[in-house]
Amino acid sequence: MTNEFSGWCSLYYQLRMLYIEQQEQLKNLVDNAPVYCSQTTLGEIDAIMSYYREAQAEKVKADKTFDDLKKTEEIILYIMRHFEIPKGTVLTGVIPGEMELEVWTYGENKLFIEKIRDLEPEPVEPNTTVLKFLIKARGK
Repeated sequence: MTNEFSGWCSLYYQLRMLYIEQQEQLKNLVDNAPVYCSQTTLGEIDAIMSYYREAQAEKVKADKTFDDLKKTEEIILYIMRHFEIPKGTVLTGVIPGEMELEVWTYGENKLFIEKIRDLEPEPVEPNTTVLKFLIKARGK
């Protein structure tokens, strides 16, 4: 078994979460952007320019992620059309050690993917037990 379709769905979900995170970061940068208010030193203007360069770089990263997201979506939709999976049919899958998810289409070329629940990470070796410890920091 190749897990190819599962891999595409997993990639799509991860790209979608990354894009949401990048959009929030970009919004934060734009909301907190410094403005020119009659500053008179070159250093102050350099700082404003540097900030805008950082925001511009974040936008380029978000745009690249969006392009990758759309390409991945097209591949998933193509696979679903190829197998004549009816719109609205909910497909379920598992990303081992991460989550269970559902995938479906609605309307024309609109893909939806949703995490159902998180899964426990798989042990590195079959005979290994993974123990989790909760450590609380003491206040001073």
